[in-house]
Amino acid sequence: MRKNFLNVIGLCVSLLFVTSCGSNLSKVSTDAEGFEKIQKELISKFGENAYYDGIYIGNSLPANKPGGGVWVKVNVTKNPESLKMEEWIYNSHSGWSHTSEITVEMENGEDIKAYIFQLDNNKFSLKRVGELVTASAKKLADEKDLKNAVLESVHFNTHDRPVSDEDTKIYITMKPENGGTTFKFRYDLAGNLVDFSY
Repeated sequence: MRKNFLNVIGLCVSLLFVTSCGSNLSKVSTDAEGFEKIQKELISKFGENAYYDGIYIGNSLPANKPGGGVWVKVNVTKNPESLKMEEWIYNSHSGWSHTSEITVEMENGEDIKAYIFQLDNNKFSLKRVGELVTASAKKLADEKDLKNAVLESVHFNTHDRPVSDEDTKIYITMKPENGGTTFKFRYDLAGNLVDFSY
């Protein structure tokens, strides 16, 4: 699967400041409860039948400063057969912004649905990802005596490969609250730790 991005240029200013019904994702916690809220927001915005090939959640620090807090970027489509996806970004300044159009090129008659996923409460659950963030912080507290580790980013995407338990991974980066070494965690879809480095 190959993707061609067409940046949306010349969007009217009003579109850049579209917000989603008063939601404020930037203030959610970076644990299971907060990530469950993000999943509900994505389903509310794009529909429960939407497909994704990438979800990125970042945490701009310090979270209590203007512009700080959680931001979200997704590649999403409601109609996989169209081979068109959209990139949307949420941040505390503009709410949801539609930033790019993506054209997907499939080779040898491959089915796009093999490369994309839907959010659910099983394999692709953001609540579970939030649990992994908490587990990562606990590992750092227990093994590195780092009591104040916070989320820097988390993402999972297909990397242009079919979705599978073997190839699709969840990537989490953590760092001390006041800056310093970045710790990298890689989990499989079942939540097993595959790799830990810094």
